[in-house]
Amino acid sequence: MKSKHTLRAYWISLFFHFGPKKVFLWILESLFNFIFSPLPTIGGSQIRSFVFRFLFKKRGKGFFTYPGVRFLHCYNIEIGDRCSLNYNVILNGRGRLVIGDDFTCGPGVIVWTVEHHFRDRTRKVLEQGEIEQQVTIGNDVWCGAHSVILSGVTVGEGTVVAAGAVVTRDTEPYSIVGGVPAKVIDYRKDRSSI
Repeated sequence: MKSKHTLRAYWISLFFHFGPKKVFLWILESLFNFIFSPLPTIGGSQIRSFVFRFLFKKRGKGFFTYPGVRFLHCYNIEIGDRCSLNYNVILNGRGRLVIGDDFTCGPGVIVWTVEHHFRDRTRKVLEQGEIEQQVTIGNDVWCGAHSVILSGVTVGEGTVVAAGAVVTRDTEPYSIVGGVPAKVIDYRKDRSSI
């Protein structure tokens, strides 16, 4: 019986924290992710684009996804035009996620908009609560395979994020960043200066 009461308390806390509408959307997006995420690229991308446009806050034209892409808290995700998400990308919109036009990313990229408070060592991490912070990704951004963008970050227009990088701070426009944590490696240049 203990697990039954724990499950009931969990659902009550979800409704209290998010409200019934967001919990319903969360259940719906979980179902959609389960059904549509594994579909093959040909045809699957069009189906995912069609289905998720009803859950996103905003979805631009020319949205393309590969299998394994997962969306969390879609009601807080805005995606611009001509965006491409590769295999197994995870986008979390809980703290709000705004992606500009012409965004592309390699496989396994994670964009996360929430994190745990953890500084107080006298309390368990799970007891300290969470903080939701918006992530903004500018136009013409490319994120390499398995890069991670953490909450509260603004990725400047034209930025290239190297594979495996963890972006913890805002990036400058047209910068090339890499490493853990990500730092400026170089800048994109005009064609005349290459």
